Amino acid sequence: MDKKNINNLLETFNFVVPEIQREYVWGAAKNKRVLSQFLQNLDNKLEHSDANIGFLYSYRSGTEHYLIDGQQRYTTLLLLCYFLAVSEGSESHDHFVSRLKLDCCVPVFAYRVRSNTESFMRNLFKSGIINHKCIQDQAWYRNEYKNDPTILSMIGALEVFGNIVMGCKYITLQNILHHVFFWYFDVEMTSQGEELYITMNSRGEKLTESEQIKPHLLKKYGVKEKERYGKKWDDWEEFFFDKKLRGNRAITTIDIAMNNIIRVVLELKTCHEHGHLNPAEDAEAISIEDVEAYMAALENIARMEDGFYQPEIERLYGDSNEDGDFYVLKALLTEKLKGTPDLYEYQRVYQTVRNHVRRNKLRNRPFLAFLSNYAKSSLSWYDYILTNQEDCKTIFNGHELEKILICKNLGSAAEAEIWNVQSHPFWNGEIKQLIAWAKVDDLFSLDAFVLYRQCFDLLFDRKKNDGWTSDSVRQALIVRLTYYPLDGCFFGFSPDQWKQIMKNNPNDFKNFLREFAGMDNDARNRHLQAIKDSYPETPGNKWAEFVHHDYLLAYCNTKRIQYREEYGIECVQNSYKQPYSVKNMHLEDYLKHHLHDYLPETTGWNYWVDKSGWKSVVKLYKYDWPVHIWIQYREDINKQYEITLLIKDYCLTESEALMLESSGFSGNDNVYRAYTPVNMEELMKLVKPCFFLYTHTK
Repeated sequence: MDKKNINNLLETFNFVVPEIQREYVWGAAKNKRVLSQFLQNLDNKLEHSDANIGFLYSYRSGTEHYLIDGQQRYTTLLLLCYFLAVSEGSESHDHFVSRLKLDCCVPVFAYRVRSNTESFMRNLFKSGIINHKCIQDQAWYRNEYKNDPTILSMIGALEVFGNIVMGCKYITLQNILHHVFFWYFDVEMTSQGEELYITMNSRGEKLTESEQIKPHLLKKYGVKEKERYGKKWDDWEEFFFDKKLRGNRAITTIDIAMNNIIRVVLELKTCHEHGHLNPAEDAEAISIEDVEAYMAALENIARMEDGFYQPEIERLYGDSNEDGDFYVLKALLTEKLKGTPDLYEYQRVYQTVRNHVRRNKLRNRPFLAFLSNYAKSSLSWYDYILTNQEDCKTIFNGHELEKILICKNLGSAAEAEIWNVQSHPFWNGEIKQLIAWAKVDDLFSLDAFVLYRQCFDLLFDRKKNDGWTSDSVRQALIVRLTYYPLDGCFFGFSPDQWKQIMKNNPNDFKNFLREFAGMDNDARNRHLQAIKDSYPETPGNKWAEFVHHDYLLAYCNTKRIQYREEYGIECVQNSYKQPYSVKNMHLEDYLKHHLHDYLPETTGWNYWVDKSGWKSVVKLYKYDWPVHIWIQYREDINKQYEITLLIKDYCLTESEALMLESSGFSGNDNVYRAYTPVNMEELMKLVKPCFFLYTHTK
């Protein structure tokens, strides 16, 4: 390994970009933003120090050195030197052109991807033209140049230089020649693998794992194969570079994708996990042909089903929140390399594995072993799993095996229904209860499955932040279910809560759903109301008040309640926030509708509910009035309302004190208390005289 600046390379080597290499693309329209960023990064680096921009691989052939890797950067820098030399004046341009030895049989740089490209570069460098708009007007410009992608990209690069370089203070010809460096490798000098653990790349950071393993994989081959696979590697990076796949992800994610696909290849070939690459060791476990085969399969999968599988490939960029072990992609690659022609078979593989990912049921090493064995078999996906159930139990549990068997026996209609339902975010892959409801005499009925799914969707297909259904459904379930609310804590909000409620009431829930068969939304709403009306608010119906008073469930934004000995049943928000006694809620509702039945509106009395301090208190008040009335339900004091009269900066008259005592209040000049059963009229009868204390000041 040698560290060489551009000046050293021009003095020492006659570089050739051989026919086998790919086109120059950095100046192409789709890459102009990348080239602009490269220039800006280069300017930033040169401001503070030398700029190391990566690696240059070549091999010697006579007096020439054929570039295997790094040609995009090297070509860009030579074009940039030409642009800067011309910008500095004719003397600088003439000196730069003389260094290139353009008229010699062995020039300093030759671009032999096409003969047109080589003649264009020679003519361009001699011409001194750097305005991209003027190039096609030159006498030496041939008509066939217009269809050469490398030539068009070189002209595009000059356009970018013209737009960017004037704003880059540190991009000068001398800086590029003397302060921009490559790490240079002659691949014939690295056949033993020495110097392959390099610590710097074009960003001045540790080499990515795929960059480190690449020379290890290439060292096994001769010169021509090195050339071919060097070009292939560029093509693979280009695949991940494509905006259709990459979207708005940063350029750096291409390295992540390359690292991940190499890891996937290693894991599928070895059946061992590879959290990171060990280049020297891992290069012995796979070959460049393996990478080629899997990349070809990956590109093929990307084109299948109008890009349906593209999200699985995009996970390789490393920003997905699920399937970090690429289970679905590994299964699809295995199927592709198995040579399966039936496109629908890929859907079976995808749906089965995707559902396991939803349920978080897969473990990497057993799954790799399963895929390896499956790849060697001649059986189809379903047949292999069902034939080898004992061996597959570490991968597929009973629920999954049952679904596979149903799909195998009933075909595409059952597959479509099951795949659709299990992908629903409510079920999240587990539809055991739906399948159980759909069994008639222990045999699965697709018609019954569709019926219960439709009824469920009619009642529960709501937005997630609504807890999947309406309070009307919750109220109707109170009437129909035996064990509800679950453990006396909640009326169903999250899918897990609902599934537990279904599990506790399987037959009741099934029968409830069936009541709504064939209904539309209006009929559903009428039937829900009829169910609620059939359930009177009597002492024997424990949760009846939740059925008939909408404000109770409306307050519980996550439909959770709790019981405390002091205050009885309380509605809470979120998990345990702002507990609000059910009896106090009834009082608030009563005051909302009846407070002014006891007082003329002009009296100025009002109320509010204080829910601070983990308890709720209904407070009646009047502005600038020394008398405040607090009412609170107390489960621990004979299940009564506690009425507290607070008097501040005022002494009751003797008649007022006697009136309170005769009504049942006891206390002193500042605080009086009384208790009354849970009866609103009795409560208000006790409270009403308190409104008229302190009236002599009026």
